[in-house]
Amino acid sequence: MVKRILIPIFCSMFLLAGGGVVGAQLKQPQKQPQQGQQLPTDYEKWSKMAIEVAKLNYPDSRISDYQYKGREEITDKQSKDTFELTVQSKDRTFKAKVMILFNPQTESLLSFSIEEVK
Repeated sequence: MVKRILIPIFCSMFLLAGGGVVGAQLKQPQKQPQQGQQLPTDYEKWSKMAIEVAKLNYPDSRISDYQYKGREEITDKQSKDTFELTVQSKDRTFKAKVMILFNPQTESLLSFSIEEVK
């Protein structure tokens, strides 16, 4: 219940503060989104958000790396960026997929989701 309240508050504060400090080092993605497609200029903003979402969901773990998987243009007011993160806990290492849904016109966050990759 606390996560349901804290996550929207955190995301609002994160966007208003301009992103803040992120523990995982941001770098160019290891793989381009799709063949022949340019890397979006705002992917870094959403990658910071993806890392912070993962930190909230896995607080006792370390986020060691991320990979930008690409952008899907859903409508003119909805786009989805997908990231794959490496999460290291005490007993295991696994991949988590974070999907950020946002309005590309206003650059506002609409929703996000996270799931472990099997």
